[in-house]
Amino acid sequence: MQPSKANPARLIGLSILGSVIAASAFLVILVAESFRDRGHGGSLGGIIIANLIAMLAFLCGGWYLSFWSQQELSNGIASDRWTEEQLRLVHAFSESRILAKVAPIALLVLGIILYLIETSGWHHSSSIGFWVCFILSHGLMALNRSLAAPKDSQSTLWLETSAPLRSEHWGE
Repeated sequence: MQPSKANPARLIGLSILGSVIAASAFLVILVAESFRDRGHGGSLGGIIIANLIAMLAFLCGGWYLSFWSQQELSNGIASDRWTEEQLRLVHAFSESRILAKVAPIALLVLGIILYLIETSGWHHSSSIGFWVCFILSHGLMALNRSLAAPKDSQSTLWLETSAPLRSEHWGE
């Protein structure tokens, strides 16, 4: 199998696109509700199964695209596949406090607020906004993890050189 020729900027874009595709799976519910409200609905079971299949296709496809691009990005960084010029966007993204650190938390807070609004007594909705924000936030956090520098495989705790524990009070 031939190694990927994708550059880091394209992989970041594919990861974000995968998260957007996965998050759009919950918009299938809104489309199905409007389709049903216009009188185009069939049996309730058929509508539920069609929605489930469409949601799973969007979720699995988006997550796969996002996961694949994050793995390619992480493996490429670890193996020094790209030049520093190509990695400039990667460093700019990972060092940006707003994109890398604030945006996922802001999306989670927005999702919680949308959840509280959508499930309040007068709306009784299905909390679609929360799930969209949650998946987008998860995608950004996973992308940020894949951009991190590879960790040293050695343990930071070295107990081999320490002396054995001894006490003259043991067994009393």
